[in-house]
Amino acid sequence: MKILIATVFPLPGGGIWSFVSNLRENLIKQGHQVDILCTRDDNRKVVILGSNKIIDLCQYRTRVNKKLMRTVPHLAKESWVYHVELNRYIFEQGVSTIDLTAYDIIHAQDVIAAVALSRIKPLHVPLVTSVHGFLTGAIFHQYKSKHMTLGDREIWNSFLLQYYSRLEQVGYETSDYIHTSSQWMRGIIENEFKVIPSKIHTHRYGVELSKFNHGLLPKKNRSKKIILVISRLVYLKGLHHLIEALSFLKNKDTWECRILGEGEMEKELKAECRRLGIEGNVKFLGNTTKVKEHLQQSDMLVLPSLQENQPFAVIEAQLLGVPTIVSNVGGLPEMVVNYKNGLITERANSRHLSEKMGYLLDNPHIREQMSQFAVQRGREMWNVNALGLSMSQLYVQAIQRNHRVR
Repeated sequence: MKILIATVFPLPGGGIWSFVSNLRENLIKQGHQVDILCTRDDNRKVVILGSNKIIDLCQYRTRVNKKLMRTVPHLAKESWVYHVELNRYIFEQGVSTIDLTAYDIIHAQDVIAAVALSRIKPLHVPLVTSVHGFLTGAIFHQYKSKHMTLGDREIWNSFLLQYYSRLEQVGYETSDYIHTSSQWMRGIIENEFKVIPSKIHTHRYGVELSKFNHGLLPKKNRSKKIILVISRLVYLKGLHHLIEALSFLKNKDTWECRILGEGEMEKELKAECRRLGIEGNVKFLGNTTKVKEHLQQSDMLVLPSLQENQPFAVIEAQLLGVPTIVSNVGGLPEMVVNYKNGLITERANSRHLSEKMGYLLDNPHIREQMSQFAVQRGREMWNVNALGLSMSQLYVQAIQRNHRVR
């Protein structure tokens, strides 16, 4: 098969890239041809990675903007929605210049790309969409962080949230099949968006296990335990609760928290560390390509997210024998067996999170037991060969279904 994997997001980078790169490598080993289409330079270009195919999207901006203002002039008052719609139509215009008839299957990595591709793809080419998270829920948390005085119901009923909900709905409706990695996300698609269950296929993420044969490295500074956080610095990730939880920990000379990632809340989080007197214990290290090395040196990984699907940080931590502490939201509880390979905490409960971190800090033998179980179970759960086989079978099923319908 010749497969086009497509997203409106820039690649490489982020969780989508972890999924796409591992899947592509496995599909190629199976004998398939795989192209990856994504954006670059703040939505100014569409590219097919590893090729000379580069489409300048700026050439479409004026024309698309004029059409939007003529057909839906009220969008000018809704700047957030306006920019999403503008970029979606520009993306659509750019991708329409590519010969999509050359592909047997198109595999979208987000609902925005799914909506755009469904409008321009050939009828005989089926569309499969992987859903890596609850888009409308993520927008809810992002909007809430900017409007803390608004009630939840008011936010959910806003034009912005209704727009994203509809966009997500259309993405599901126009896809021939939908892939999810967690039962949590599957439940949302079935129950909130009323998609028929037979259209949804749930397969866990996977990585190449041979890249995780090395365990924990000797700690360079064994006098301090390392609490690692791998996360964008945004409200959705719950890091403000983590900072408060860290301030409750005792014996502040025995631990250090390293935060890998960047985001809009960096200054706010640093200020909160200073206010709580833990600025010397918390290191903001920004983005790095040496995530695996940091994991190997860590005593635990902590993800206090308010919403999350199935982060690759947890997968990689488990394969490297790092106990994980996660909040009880989204797909996270599906990844962690409580008190076996990690701990599950109450969402947005800083005291509870602090207790769990303290428990692991104070019990090295428990950390070691969790480390061993994490590797054992991780190798059973996160094998990319299982994912690659499932996805190639789904492609064949989509192609056969498409032929029958035609």
